[in-house]
Amino acid sequence: MTDLAQITNIVAPQIEAFEKEYADQLKSSVTLANTITDYLNKRRGKQLRPLLTLISAGACQGEISQHSIKMAVAMELLHNSSLIHDDVVDDSSLRRGIPTVNNTWGNKIAVLSGDFYLAKVMTLLCRHASPEEMEVVNGTAVSMSEGELLQQQTAHSLNLDESNYIATIEKKTASLIAACCEIGCLAGKKNDYTENLRQFGLHFGLAFQMRDDMLDYMPEANTGKPYGNDLQERKMTLPLLNYLAMTDPSRKEILLKQIADGVDEIIAMQIVAEVSHSGAMEKTQSRINTEVSTAIDALKPLPDSIYKQAMIDLATLLTRK
Repeated sequence: MTDLAQITNIVAPQIEAFEKEYADQLKSSVTLANTITDYLNKRRGKQLRPLLTLISAGACQGEISQHSIKMAVAMELLHNSSLIHDDVVDDSSLRRGIPTVNNTWGNKIAVLSGDFYLAKVMTLLCRHASPEEMEVVNGTAVSMSEGELLQQQTAHSLNLDESNYIATIEKKTASLIAACCEIGCLAGKKNDYTENLRQFGLHFGLAFQMRDDMLDYMPEANTGKPYGNDLQERKMTLPLLNYLAMTDPSRKEILLKQIADGVDEIIAMQIVAEVSHSGAMEKTQSRINTEVSTAIDALKPLPDSIYKQAMIDLATLLTRK
């Protein structure tokens, strides 16, 4: 079976060029800015968003230009700007097992660092983006901000349903992934496949976030991430919503009261065990599989290529147990 490393290897030269461009864009005359950039580079993840930007360009254009590499940098900068700001909003102390910027330097420096990354996005777009690309990225930034506000608006409500959850993750997560695919497809000019790529990214993004939320209830996954955190932060994600929908009313009432009052690690682990053995996880995975299928269907009009297959393989990874 194809894994992420094999998919990434398809665009290995472009990823190398992306890394150099990313580093060049973040160079600053301010020592603290460079120190924080070096620190953040130690915890960078799988770089899914630049990967999607690059293989989308290949799938739609038949090649990956220097322009697409610059746009991949812009999308990764936007993503990292949002992570820095989100950590401040959520008062997070760790991300990927490493202390956050706000935990290390304080909220003021973290907010300014997030602004610095966002300003770098704007600089790249002003110099290189087409009007169509500018519109996509600007609309995405608005959507991501609305998603965070929506999450904060409902943060203290335990009466959320699946539609609220979907609306939030579509704005916070899926909109950026959809934009990466659309920007890659545009490659500086209008293209017949941009809507197909946007739909692929949107449904892939929904599936990606649902899968990430599942990991909070899967200690056996050995991802290196802590689990049970969403419960302790009172986040109503799809696995929990599915469990609440299938459990009896009396148990549901007890669970909601426990979450409202605040659960410690021990109670969180008890609820994780309940959810993971209830059938809620299988129901969540079924929804993920549906989103993946919809994403792959959106690619049908594209000509066959190694890049199109890479996108299909990347989406299929989310369906594996």
